[in-house]
Amino acid sequence: MTPFQPSAPPRPRRTLRRVGVVLISFGLVLWPAPGPLDPGPAAAAPAPRGDQGDYDESYWEPAAGKRGAELEAALHEIISTDVTVLGYGEVWDALAVTDRDPDDPDNVILLYQGTSVPAASHGGDPDQWNREHVWAKSHGDFGTTAGPGTDLHHLRPADVTVNSDRGNLDFDEGGTENDEAPGNYSDSDSWEPRAEDKGDVARMIFYMSVRYDGGDGFPDLEVNDVAGNGSAPRHGRVSVLLRWHEQDPPSEAERRRNDLIQQEFQGNRNPFIDHPEWADSIW
Repeated sequence: MTPFQPSAPPRPRRTLRRVGVVLISFGLVLWPAPGPLDPGPAAAAPAPRGDQGDYDESYWEPAAGKRGAELEAALHEIISTDVTVLGYGEVWDALAVTDRDPDDPDNVILLYQGTSVPAASHGGDPDQWNREHVWAKSHGDFGTTAGPGTDLHHLRPADVTVNSDRGNLDFDEGGTENDEAPGNYSDSDSWEPRAEDKGDVARMIFYMSVRYDGGDGFPDLEVNDVAGNGSAPRHGRVSVLLRWHEQDPPSEAERRRNDLIQQEFQGNRNPFIDHPEWADSIW
């Protein structure tokens, strides 16, 4: 979480009061008029807050005015330039920062459940959390390779068994509710996350589709409108993801996470958090 920086204490204000003058037949009568004439120097503006999208909008300037494939190409160039690539082991510590519980700094918030658990309790045991690849790593077979396999923009803490239940399913609606993660549903080829996570999931998938286009030695990842993509470098369903993106817009926590990934770890941003309208323009 970006440390809180309190704004400068307010300066004492000296209030000058207007003096009203009225001429009466035998002299002048003076009285104070309401309201300040000059409040003095303005108080210092409060420090910008990272959870309100504290970034330089010029970052997206090369994409301004573009649409469709031209916009996608511009965004790919922006989010692929001067990026720091993490190792898979570094992801543990990074997620403890990007997904920290604001009410308990020793905990992280789990995807799919929204519960708070100790950040130190990670690994492979059923009661621990591990690193969920929202773009399933088998969709393109990139595994945990530095790059798509370690990109924080689609990696989230998730309960070990819930992560296993989701597996490499595409995203769609319907199925049987998950016993351990109420509000999540699955069937033979798809996973439906709870309502609070649907927009987050959609924007993570959109990011991956734009970020990795095959030109840097990694698979060309593409979002499509299919459930059951298996090991193909594809993820769906885009029609459903676009609806989730609209229904569940970026939250304060999601914007704060975007800031942290750029400022503290990778140096790049998810464009669909900063500019949700770009998803409809591309797909």
